[in-house]
Amino acid sequence: MVAIAGEATYMPCDITTPEPMDAVVLVLWYREDLGTPIYSVDGRDKNFSQAERWSAENVFGSRAYFISDRNPAELGIDSVKVTDAGTYRCRVDFKVAQTRNSKVNLTIIVPPQRIVITDEVGTERVSVVGPYVEGSKLILRCDVFGGQPVPKVRWLRNDVVVQSSSPRRKKQSPGGVVSAEILIDQLDRKDVHSELTCQAINNNKTAPLSASVHVDMNFRPLNVLILGANQPLSAGRRYDLLCQSSGSRPPATITWWRNGQRLTKSKETTSNDGNTTTSTLSFTPSKEDEGHYLSCRAENPHLSADALEDGWKLEILYIPEATIHLGTSLSPDNIREGTDVYFDCRVNARPAAYKVEWRHNGKPLNHNTAAGVIVSNQSLVLQKVGRNSAGNYSCVGFNTEGDGESDAFFLDVLYAPTCRPSQPRVHGVAKQERARIQCNVDANPVDLKFRWTFNNSADSVDVASAQMTHSGTQSWLTYTPMTELDYGSLLCWASNKVGSQRLPCVFHIIAAGRPDQVHNCSVLNSSTHSFSVSCTEGFNGGLPQSFLLEVRETATQELAANATAPNSPKFMLGGLKPGTSYRAFVFSVNAKGKSEPVVLHANTLRLPEKQLTTSESDRPRSGLKLTPTMSVLVGVAAALLVVALVACAVLRSQCPSRDRPKNRANQQGGVDGGSCSIGLGLLEKTGSSTPTTLKLEPLAAMGAVSDCSPPDGADEKDPDIIPQPCIDPDEVAFMRHRQLVSTIDTTPPHGRSSHIPPPGQFAGYCTLRNGGLGLRDLNTMVEMQPTGYSQCTLPRPHHSPWGGPPGPSVQLGPPMVQYGSRYAPPPVVPPSAKAELTPVPSQFEDDLSEAPLVTKRESTV
Repeated sequence: MVAIAGEATYMPCDITTPEPMDAVVLVLWYREDLGTPIYSVDGRDKNFSQAERWSAENVFGSRAYFISDRNPAELGIDSVKVTDAGTYRCRVDFKVAQTRNSKVNLTIIVPPQRIVITDEVGTERVSVVGPYVEGSKLILRCDVFGGQPVPKVRWLRNDVVVQSSSPRRKKQSPGGVVSAEILIDQLDRKDVHSELTCQAINNNKTAPLSASVHVDMNFRPLNVLILGANQPLSAGRRYDLLCQSSGSRPPATITWWRNGQRLTKSKETTSNDGNTTTSTLSFTPSKEDEGHYLSCRAENPHLSADALEDGWKLEILYIPEATIHLGTSLSPDNIREGTDVYFDCRVNARPAAYKVEWRHNGKPLNHNTAAGVIVSNQSLVLQKVGRNSAGNYSCVGFNTEGDGESDAFFLDVLYAPTCRPSQPRVHGVAKQERARIQCNVDANPVDLKFRWTFNNSADSVDVASAQMTHSGTQSWLTYTPMTELDYGSLLCWASNKVGSQRLPCVFHIIAAGRPDQVHNCSVLNSSTHSFSVSCTEGFNGGLPQSFLLEVRETATQELAANATAPNSPKFMLGGLKPGTSYRAFVFSVNAKGKSEPVVLHANTLRLPEKQLTTSESDRPRSGLKLTPTMSVLVGVAAALLVVALVACAVLRSQCPSRDRPKNRANQQGGVDGGSCSIGLGLLEKTGSSTPTTLKLEPLAAMGAVSDCSPPDGADEKDPDIIPQPCIDPDEVAFMRHRQLVSTIDTTPPHGRSSHIPPPGQFAGYCTLRNGGLGLRDLNTMVEMQPTGYSQCTLPRPHHSPWGGPPGPSVQLGPPMVQYGSRYAPPPVVPPSAKAELTPVPSQFEDDLSEAPLVTKRESTV
């Protein structure tokens, strides 16, 4: 049985019996979910027509009644409810016949109660939806409230079913809500005023519940046209220009424009059906209007769509309008290194452009096949672009009116990651010290993935991702060496969508320590109150280093100044005392400590001595007036004098000993008067065909240098005279001979190491450099603080300029030779001088026990 909620229903129960003398005694109604009767007709003690009736109040109550005179008999129920639905059983007891049971399945149908139609934004629509624009999307939703079972909801478009949806019930109300949507992707002009109906039905006994809306639409103009356009206009003549537009709803608004400026002298008319609008413009052109764009625009004021426009440019010459386009087969977002790229330049000009120029970042691009740049009229080809090819490209068109440049096109070149130069590659880390290694790469795009590996002499392992972080083109690795095996190389690899890094960034992890000494130090720019110190930095010990300079007075060891340099060992000191000797100590400093100092000796210049001069006012003025001719003559004479002096100096430098007496040279064992002295020390010549032998003696023992006292009273007569040392020619020969010796063997003969004299008796065993002054320049040597001999610096193996295996090397500045209380560099050997030296026993061998050996070498200076 099916019943509509709120209406009456009748459930059958057969009470007939085939026995002629039989009769109904008792009728009981049960509901399957209840164990006791819900309705009864009891005729056991009386006639069945007068039987007593009972109805359970919690089920039907007074709504139920039994009709026995129908065939079959029926149990009537008024105003059935949803809760009345279920399976019922009718039990009939007879006097003679057996008890009969029959079942009835009662279904209650609740029709839909209400329909609500809403648009895309959730606004309830009753009769009209819209207005919509042509080509827009329409979405309407129909919500059906109530209904049991779930009603079926469907949409009709002009009484034709267009869409139905499977029900979706919402538990927001006792009756529930069922929704269905209608979607029209593109509304057409024919959809205006169309009727959309939503129907809901869940039974065939009642009429469907429905609601309808009508579609309203606005149309933009279909066309706009200037009648009689594209014709030359005469200046000063009046023209009535017509512009028509049709298809707009509501009627279109027409406006006139000249070069972006609105013209107001127009009037509009509309056709009877409202479909066509005509606008008339009274226009008088002038010479200044040449080249202007005259147009007519039609637009629907109720729509935000762009207006339709028709017009033409008045005849005028104008500069080119250029636009740049990338090749159609190229994607601007996927141009990689090594790709060939080409551009096209489109130029609109009146008159036509006679030249097109290409620019990269504002600079002209010229045809260069070797560089991969090919310019062909209005096309540009870039062969095998690199990362330097990225930037803004534009083209410029030229005509008689000028040049016009296009908007810049940014060329983005993608490339795989490469290691960025100039980043620290060596990191000094102590054991159990936490280091943060930074890896920088260059890449495009910068969406990168990093990985790290560690290599040592034993193994190569990948670093766990938990130890690394990255941001953009940088990656950081936290690394802590625990044992000696944890020192090695860290390799950083990056990859992006272009590819993986071909060569990794390599970072060497070494044990950190104190830095090395600086080397190649020199004192520069000495003045009366200042001097500067310049050195070359050494190995930093694996950590960032800075530099410290301490300056103390040589006599008192009092600290005179100090300075620090964070980047390079270069210092400038001022505020010093004039004419004072100082010792400068240069340190390298890092987090592990300071290096051993490098000690330098420096002197500040003395203040100039005062001299008595005659004032300008007391001097007699010359009556000679300098004329231009006399100036020329004086200049020529001075030039000749300078040339003569230079020639004399050259001749004297070639053989400075020719003016000396031969007998004196012969007495000291030097060379003959016809040859030049070439060394420092004593030379003995045994013959022109025999090699020259060298005897080394302590300078103090030989008395090489002695001060020459000036004539009596010379100091008092001229206070500017500086005493000069008297240099014996033999000592000069010995000094020049030392200059030719490039290497002194520091290894003593076998079995004679115990006879090596203590330091200080003769110059240290170091590599000597050629340099110095000639004999004629000994009088101008700078006074130096006595230092004994130069110290030697042994650099670390990694400073070897040859890149080979480490080996002992010694660096030493130009040797200093002591003359009494003065020091000076050795004299320069003339280019023509050559000597072949062989070691011979010294005549002072008894005093020195062991003389340094001189390696035989032919030297050409």
